[in-house]
Amino acid sequence: MAKVRKIRQQRKTLLVVGEGATEETFLKYLRSLYCSGKKGPKVTIKNAHGKGPEHVLDVAVRSQRGVAYDQVATFLDTDIPWSKELKARAKEYKIELIGNTPCIEGMFLQLLGKRVPALSVDCKKQLSAAVDYNLLNAGEYEQWCTLELLDRLAVQDEHLYKLLSFYQV
Repeated sequence: MAKVRKIRQQRKTLLVVGEGATEETFLKYLRSLYCSGKKGPKVTIKNAHGKGPEHVLDVAVRSQRGVAYDQVATFLDTDIPWSKELKARAKEYKIELIGNTPCIEGMFLQLLGKRVPALSVDCKKQLSAAVDYNLLNAGEYEQWCTLELLDRLAVQDEHLYKLLSFYQV
């Protein structure tokens, strides 16, 4: 009788490039929530270290050279308008642009049920007054940014819904 070979299921791969350190920390936190163990895709996270939406996209383009990721996404602020050229280049390279309006701190304020100011600088000030946690420490997110809150906000926020859908493939 012939031996039956066990078929290993190949995990999908995802590259997510965050605009800065706070985005990188948040993306790592999401990976720990949604992709721990063998569930979800294998997620690689990069930090573009700011410098605007074009630079974030450039980092995503360069990061996928020589690596065949199943999906590639950027996670960046919308306080600087995205040009037609940026959107066209992202489409050309099959990179999903996922925005935070106006910034990640604005999304965090939404999570906490607070009013979101129109300007990024005001969002940062309001969030620092509302949260006494280090946003660069992923371990502290579980105290105020729970799975339940994320799932609830994702129903209302199309950008967060899109981001979380990549993690749940």
